[in-house]
Amino acid sequence: MKFEDIDINNITLEKSVKTSYDIRFNGYSIEFWAPELYVPFGIESKYNNYFLNLELKGDSNSIKLFQYFIETFETKLIELLDIPKELLNSQLRYTDNNSLLYTKVYEKYKKIITTVKNKDNSFVNIFDLEKDNYVNVNLIVDKLWFIKGMYYYKFKLKDIIIC
Repeated sequence: MKFEDIDINNITLEKSVKTSYDIRFNGYSIEFWAPELYVPFGIESKYNNYFLNLELKGDSNSIKLFQYFIETFETKLIELLDIPKELLNSQLRYTDNNSLLYTKVYEKYKKIITTVKNKDNSFVNIFDLEKDNYVNVNLIVDKLWFIKGMYYYKFKLKDIIIC
């Protein structure tokens, strides 16, 4: 599914385990393809997890629409939780030139689930993903947690295609 096909008004939160919520769109986890994004740094490791910052580079219509989608998605979460904006840890960071979207490599039981392919459709090791590349990514967002007075969620990388 493309991000443009997601109606923000149909996003709901369902109470889950302890202090977490399931994020749902029409009853399911949210999964969508983002427009082509830029990889400024490569894979980063923090707290025994792997992350990939993606830059919303340029001022194309699709990039502007995607940034607006992320902003309205976060606004919807804030509205559903009935909290001040400051209590949601945004996954969007604004820089002087462009915005960065924080994403997490998808793992289950300490095994990386994220698939990475090049433009020839051949598999690539995720740790060989270099900076200064453009990628198409399929993202999943399914959980929101309340930890130490803040709400957190992550966009998980299901698929990465190097352009």
